[in-house]
Amino acid sequence: MLFLNLQIDEFQVPSIPIWVLAWVFLFIGFFSLTILIVYTRYGREISIKLSILSISISAILLAFAFHFFLITFGI
Repeated sequence: MLFLNLQIDEFQVPSIPIWVLAWVFLFIGFFSLTILIVYTRYGREISIKLSILSISISAILLAFAFHFFLITFGI
């Protein structure tokens, strides 16, 4: 049901849950990436765990956001 597209006269309307998830993942991914940049620029001590966690979260969420945008555009 999540990947269901409505068809009206051969015009496909993007699925609203996928569209919303794509925007949510995009914002959270950019927020996580911003935290990583600010932390590495102004952080006083180096934390490998926070860096790895932030890189992983931002990469995964941005990839899912890009994937969901491609799904909604039918690519």
